Amino acid sequence: MSRRAARLLLALGLALAGCSAYREVRSTLPPLEPQPGPEAGDYATLRDAASRRARLYDGFVHRADLNGTWLSAEVRLAGTRRLAEWQGWSQAELDKALALDQAEAAKGEQFLLALYTADRHHNDLDAPSSTWRVVLDDGTTQATATSVEAVPADATVRQLFPYVGPFDVVYRARLPWTGAPLAGRPFTLKLLSALGPLVLDFSPGGTPADRPHQAP
Repeated sequence: MSRRAARLLLALGLALAGCSAYREVRSTLPPLEPQPGPEAGDYATLRDAASRRARLYDGFVHRADLNGTWLSAEVRLAGTRRLAEWQGWSQAELDKALALDQAEAAKGEQFLLALYTADRHHNDLDAPSSTWRVVLDDGTTQATATSVEAVPADATVRQLFPYVGPFDVVYRARLPWTGAPLAGRPFTLKLLSALGPLVLDFSPGGTPADRPHQAP
């Protein structure tokens, strides 16, 4: 064997050894996202079933996008359990958080809303004199939001609700509800304004929320 051929075989052997070592190291690295992931398990199934999308156009002009999730008792409890898994809560911490969830659920209906507006001045759901009026409607009873607060679109929110995009503002809307329970029935959440309506249709035929953006 020539010296050149020997050098080539040695180089190939070192390269293969390096690839094997890289695979071994890579297999021991932790996953890049929390486990279970945002699209896995009961929480993801419940969240997706309770999430819808609406878009607003003026002719060909795109005015706004809205993705939202009805924070039913089931979604809230499953979300709290998922966060407890990710953050390694103790049982006492989980029990306390679940009790708070149940107390919040008793006050009325809540929605997590991710709103994009082409004109950022119109993205003002939490303003005292907002461009928008938030209305919950089941065809028989209506309720208007009594509280809308901005929620930081941090990594936790973006993992729990992966449809949240980089240009969205996230809000939590609270609405007192005196009608029949919403579970298992069609209803809508409407954002009404002079710009036009954004309507989240929570009937079985409603438009699902956008597919997830990858959270960092």
